[in-house]
Parts: sequence; structure tokens; C-alpha cells
Amino acid sequence: MRMGIIIHPNPDLDACVCAALSGVSAEEVHFLPAGEVKLPVICSCCNRKLTGQERILDHPLGEKGRLDTDGTRHAAACSMSEAQMADPLLLDEVDEQDSTGTVLNPRFSLASILAAVRTEASERGLRGTNLDREVVRVMSRIITGLNILNAKRQEADITINGGVRIVEIGSFKFAILPEGNTSPQMGIVLNQKYGVTGHIYAQQNNVGVTRYPGRNEPDLTKLKSFIPGWFIHTAGFLACWGSRKSPTKSLPPKGTPQNQEDLLALMREVFEK
Repeated sequence: MRMGIIIHPNPDLDACVCAALSGVSAEEVHFLPAGEVKLPVICSCCNRKLTGQERILDHPLGEKGRLDTDGTRHAAACSMSEAQMADPLLLDEVDEQDSTGTVLNPRFSLASILAAVRTEASERGLRGTNLDREVVRVMSRIITGLNILNAKRQEADITINGGVRIVEIGSFKFAILPEGNTSPQMGIVLNQKYGVTGHIYAQQNNVGVTRYPGRNEPDLTKLKSFIPGWFIHTAGFLACWGSRKSPTKSLPPKGTPQNQEDLLALMREVFEK
């Protein structure tokens, strides 16, 4: 039987990450003021009896995180065994937030998101423990989602190393994806880790090329005269005959690329001039 966890009231980002990594539900979280010098018999937040077996996290009575010789206190979440499976970038941001009070270059400000969650719940009339529990509930889902995304990106990285061909088209790198359904995370890994501009895909009758967000070239509208009937986004980041959002049951028009290799040849013809 799980005994739940104990964190401090008014949970900050570190406390929320501790709760998320522990895997308990918001109802299994107890809030013990940080100034308490011993574990009470009855929990002050919910009037339930404590067993003494609860896991105490981000709290002086339990795991409070590493303390450096210069007095810097690090996030408790980073000391948890479960942290080995968490998104390392998430842990870096939590540690920076807990150690310095801010994150200089966040991918997104988790502290701001937490503040928004607390404000929205407060506006709905939640107070005290009910408010704290709602913050933990929502933030745990977000943090768990980030860790799931990280795991899927690691899986995508393995797939890339095992079967994705990266080719040069002029001054650009494009990936030729395995035919069929591919993870949406694969494009993120190809873009961020491997410096790939976009990918050429095929799934049943769907064939196309897409350019990743943040990449401004090449302009795929330059393919327009070579692929009549195909969809070309006016912003120049997509040229396709069928896509994940709009699959097609018919084959590409005759005279236009029928597969990835045909589309690769056309891309080279247009963009290697």
C-alpha cells in the first residue's frame, strides 16, 4: 500500500516536480509546514493520521536536496532516484529555479505556468490546502507529460540512428523517413540534434516534403510548376500529395513524384541549381 508523500504548503516548482516524479496522485499528497521540527501524528492539512512511512520531499524533515559548500541549495527533485528517468533539461531548469530563483533561458517558464495555474485556481475560489492540491494536480500532469515527451524523443533518436537516411540537397540537410507512420517527435530530434532542415515522407498514397519550424529556407513554393495538383503551403514550408492532416486515397497525378526517391530527385533538380 502506498503511503503518499509529504511536501511543504504553497508548493513551488521543485515540490511539484517531486510529486510528479513520485507517481502519487494529488490526493496522496500531504502539506506540512516547512518549520515543523517533527512529523505530527495527525496531518494538519487533511486531518488524516500519518503513519510515519510517508516519503518526505522538498522538506527539512526529509529530502531537501543537495547543499553545496558555498551554501547553494539544489532542487530536491534532482536527488530523487526517479530523476534518472526524467527529462534532463527539465531537471536543469528546476535546479536553476530552485538554486537562483529564476531560469535565465527557459524553453518555457514553468514557474510562470505554475503561477498561472495557482492564479486561475484561486480565481475559482480555491484556498489553502484545496488550492495547493489543485496546483500539484495540474503541474504533475504537465511535468509527467514533459517526461513522456523526453522518452519518446529518445525512442525517436534510436529510430533515427537505426533507419533514417539524411541526405544533402544543395546547402540543406533533409531526412528520408521510413515509410509509414512515424513519431511526431522524430522531426523535433532531427531538427534540434542533427541540424536537419526537413523531411521527405511517404505513407500509402501520401508523399510530401515539409520544412521544420524555425527554418526559413528552402522555399518549397518553387516546386509549384513541377507538381500540379499538389498542395503547397503559401508560406513555403510544405509541399505534398496527402498528409497526416489530410490523407488521400488516390495516387499522385501522373508526371509528378510517386514516391520519396522521385521527390528527392525533384528537390535536387530545383534546389541544387
